[in-house]
Amino acid sequence: MNKVRIFVFVAVLIGIATLGLADVSYPYLTQYGPAMINWGNNVKYGGTLNVVMPWGQLTNSVNPFLPTSQTLQMQNMVYESLFYVNNLNGQLTSMLGTSYKWSNDNLTLTVTTRKGVKWSDGVPFTANDVAFTFNLLKKYPALDLAAVWAKDNYLQSVQASGDNVIFTFSRPNTPLLYTLLGQLIVPEHIWSKIDDPATYPNQNPIGTGPFLLSSFNPTTNTITLVKNPNYWMEGRPYIDKIVVRSVESNTTVMLELLKGTAEWSYVYIPDVQKSWISKDPSVNKIWWPMNSTLILYLNTRKYPFNNPTFRQAISMAIDRAAAEEKAYFNAGKPSDGLGLFPSQEAEWLDPTLVDQAKALGQYNPQKALELLASIGFKKNASGNLVGPNGKELPTYKLPVVAGWTDYLTISQIIAQNLKEIGINAIITQESFGSWWSTITKGMYDMAFAWATGSGPTPYFYFNQELNPAFTAPIGQTSASNWSGYTNPLITSALNVYSQTSDLNLQKQAMYTIERIFLEEMPFAPVLYGTEFDVFSEKNLTGWPSTSNPYASGAGIGSSEGEMIVLNIHLK
Repeated sequence: MNKVRIFVFVAVLIGIATLGLADVSYPYLTQYGPAMINWGNNVKYGGTLNVVMPWGQLTNSVNPFLPTSQTLQMQNMVYESLFYVNNLNGQLTSMLGTSYKWSNDNLTLTVTTRKGVKWSDGVPFTANDVAFTFNLLKKYPALDLAAVWAKDNYLQSVQASGDNVIFTFSRPNTPLLYTLLGQLIVPEHIWSKIDDPATYPNQNPIGTGPFLLSSFNPTTNTITLVKNPNYWMEGRPYIDKIVVRSVESNTTVMLELLKGTAEWSYVYIPDVQKSWISKDPSVNKIWWPMNSTLILYLNTRKYPFNNPTFRQAISMAIDRAAAEEKAYFNAGKPSDGLGLFPSQEAEWLDPTLVDQAKALGQYNPQKALELLASIGFKKNASGNLVGPNGKELPTYKLPVVAGWTDYLTISQIIAQNLKEIGINAIITQESFGSWWSTITKGMYDMAFAWATGSGPTPYFYFNQELNPAFTAPIGQTSASNWSGYTNPLITSALNVYSQTSDLNLQKQAMYTIERIFLEEMPFAPVLYGTEFDVFSEKNLTGWPSTSNPYASGAGIGSSEGEMIVLNIHLK
């Protein structure tokens, strides 16, 4: 499946002095947090994890400051962050950090680092390594992939003080919390001696992580990692070795999985139930949690899409269930009219809005026609929608990237649905460059794409999609908020959230935005996108699942990958 995703690594805001675990529902917790499961005293050690990934030819580098396309993508096996955040629900697991606290009216963030950790060369890890890492990003902006030091993030300084790291802000910006907590940390005694860290190949990396890079074979495109015998987390990892082979295509990945020569990959498999699970249901498993929202953008700066009732009608005209079934074989599920992740609704959705959100996401063309009639839009004898001015609406374009079969299928269904209520839409297939320019410059009427904001609370979804700071005038490139919708009440609620660490205030801010969203429908959420972890339990167990979602899942080359390799063990 060809698809571009933009995932913003972001945070939940809970201003607590120490990591609280009392509200976690997992039955077997460890001292570290919900991503580290206690598998009991009889857990089996040993074994090799075989992984196949469709990454193509790899570059011999484990530089954690380079884009993953320029490395072996094993940074998260070797280096670690202060905390791991589960993107599905915002739950924290402590890694190199043990606690954090906001103070000074949220202008100061203090993170306490873990004692007793050593780098893989035996040198002790300290808070100085953390402060050094962040100041290295400041000194070399090319390394700052998460834009930690961007002007509008208001980070002023990072300093070590004993076992603590002090982050000082010029203005409160609590959403930056997990960008900071998720930054991979490097050893000062190594990286302070590197002349150009932006080009450093780092082929013999020194880290605190659970595995050591043993070898890379460019001929076979194979990475071998071995267990770090001095890893700080007692009893982990359980497995001895990881072998990762990179291939050129999803088809090759599938063949390797079916042959049993590999037991884990991150790959989209059409009709995965039939193609993978049914081949051996007892061991062939997937972990495809829903953690992105796919939406129909409506250009709110153009008539008639500038009318909120018109936009509500479009939302109710979409057969989301048909789109999910035909494009993704029910791997995910249809969205409601709001688009919050299912895993976040219990915590963050205003309970008084549940029915309204559900109704605006249900396929109801008759109700859509009633809404349109209430603002003067009615079908003529030809079945085409006529506006209050008596003029028939034109045919609108629905741009799709050529070759994106899933997006094409969904857009075709949307076009058919809109025809039922008298709106004519034609699919135009374009190159990615053309499509991207059309969307980001606001030169469209309607377009199906991904929501640019994703994170463990709804703030990050709403902020990217509704904050006017990200939107440029039509014809100029917008970073996000491609619908062009702005509302001062929403902007104010976003500001309230970003300047407080009080969970109750944050929830009230989100409730405000949710109510306005459903009244205004700035765009139409359609489906929930999923991750694509595919694995076999023939030899290894302990993988994340619906009943035990300790990691959100994003493959071995991610922070979630570290949590998985720390939990899996021999059957």
